[in-house]
This record gives sequence, structure tokens and C-alpha cells, in this order.
Amino acid sequence: MKSIPADTKHEEVIHPKPEHLASALGNHGVDVVSTPSMILFFEAASNNLAAGYYENNEVSVGTHVKVDHLAPAQGDLPIFVEAVLTLQKGRRLEFALTAYQGETLIMQGVHHRAVMPRAEFSQKANATGTQKTLEFWFDFHSPWCYFASHQIGEIAREANVNLIWKPVHLANLNAAVDGRRPLESNPNFVAWYQQDIADTAEQMQLPIAQHPNYPLGPSRALRAAIFAEEQGLAEPYVSAIMRGYWSQEKNITDLAWLSEVAVGVGMDGSAIALATKDPIYKQKLNENLQRAIDIRLFGLPVVYVDEKIFWGNDRLPLLRAWLKTRESNGSSAPTH
Repeated sequence: MKSIPADTKHEEVIHPKPEHLASALGNHGVDVVSTPSMILFFEAASNNLAAGYYENNEVSVGTHVKVDHLAPAQGDLPIFVEAVLTLQKGRRLEFALTAYQGETLIMQGVHHRAVMPRAEFSQKANATGTQKTLEFWFDFHSPWCYFASHQIGEIAREANVNLIWKPVHLANLNAAVDGRRPLESNPNFVAWYQQDIADTAEQMQLPIAQHPNYPLGPSRALRAAIFAEEQGLAEPYVSAIMRGYWSQEKNITDLAWLSEVAVGVGMDGSAIALATKDPIYKQKLNENLQRAIDIRLFGLPVVYVDEKIFWGNDRLPLLRAWLKTRESNGSSAPTH
């Protein structure tokens, strides 16, 4: 995408139609412009501001909107909408918006959009309920999640399935379900376990060097990963955080580093930092934990598909074979 000059503005005049009114949404007798319609006007103005700067067949999609609806907009008067670009960073665009009717401020707010190739958007938009969805459950605490995170994207693309990255706090999951704690096992097992990690890293040609202060608390990084998933950038972000923690002694509690990695994959570093402290993302991480419990997870990494659990990095070849078999059979019924 081309660079957009700072504070670029775009203005539109909207002439409301009957379908824009609250009464058209079932709020009978309320013949003023509905809040959803006003938000659509904001989205359109933002996209139209950016459209002249797209290149290589790019499009943008809305990822966030926050508005204050301050006064009713009459259905028989024009609405003047203004979008102002406040930030362009990587694939992320942010806008400040206002809507007036005469001298009255009707609505104000902010809107974020993500720029992507049209082919990528079409692939996501064409995903239907019949297309399989893989849930990849992980925590930065686990070296096996590090290994799996560098394979799962390719597996999903090969099988043409949706992939959802599901961060969850492994220690909290273990506490909830009395899960396995390998490093608390007998010394012989721990010695084998460490050797197995080294052998797997060598086989996958991935660098491995346990952080000297391992384990570090993963909560901030997990919340950041939820934000990255919402932006469609979980794969590059999680992979980079995993590699940094498991081979470069990077600190996954360091907000500056989490933000630096975010910028490197096309996200807003300050937004990542805010997400790590936002109560909303704390709640989302808790919701992931509850879902993990509900679907009977007991360890990580896990790929969950069709109510079936593939647990462990060493089960990914089995997952790949299973997906190929299901594709050739044309079946999508759950297997237990």
C-alpha cells in the first residue's frame, strides 16, 4: 500500500434512505437514522479515503469501531461525514470520524481497518460453515508449542482449512484439570524429556536455547496473541515470539519487545501493549481457558477439529494424514 499523507481527510454527504432508519430495523415509529447505519457511513468514508492508495489489488476490512451516538439524525436531512487518517502503520489504518447534520454533532468515533491482498480476503470470505476449522491451542511456556507453531500454518494451508490460534495459560489449565507436569516427574524422565526436546529441534532445524530464567509468566504474550489473531496476524506474530523466547533468550513479559515484534509483522505496537493490560483481553484469555476445559483438553499443544483432539507436536503427522483422508472421503462428520 502507498503511504497516505498524515491527517488526510475525506468528506461525504449522505442522503438517508428509508432502509437507514431505525424503524426499518423493527424499532417502529422511530424514524431517525439508526446507529448501525451511521457506523456503515463511517466505514464507507474511511475505506473511500484509503482506496486511492491501495496497490497490487489490495482491499481493506474493518477490525475495530468505537462510537458515541450523541444526537438523533433526521431521515429527511443530509448527513455530513468526515474521516481523518490518524495512523498508518504496516497494514493497519486508523481514522477519526465525525458526522454532522447542520450544526449538530450526531456521532463521533474511531475506526480501524486492515489492508490485505484481495485474494487473501476472498479466501477468508469464501470460507463456509462446511469448511473445517482447526483450533490450535498453545502456550509460550511449552517447547512443544514452539515446534508445533512452526508447522500448523502449513498443515492448514495444505488441507485448505480455517485455522484459529487459541492461546491458553497452560499452568492454569493443568491446575483446573490436574494435567501433566513433565518437569516434576522422576529425574530419569526429565533427562529423557530434555534430550527429546534437543533431538526434535535438531530434526526440525529450529534453534533451541531455554531462557535462563525459564519459566517466565506468559500472560502478557498470550493476550497479545489474542489481539494478533483478531488482526489476522497470529501466525507470524506467535512464531516470532516463540522463536525469540525459545532460541534468543527474549523476555515474553517485556512489553517493549512484544510491541517491537508486533511492528515487525505489520501491527501497531502501542495497540499490542494496551491489549496486554486491557481487561477485555484478560477476559478473553479466561474464556479460552474455560473453553479448553469444556472441550476436555489436558495438555498442550493441541489441534482440535471435529470434536477430535490431536495432542502433542508428535501427533501433527497423524493430523496431516487424517485431514487428507477426510478430504478424499468428502466427509465432515465428527469422529470420536
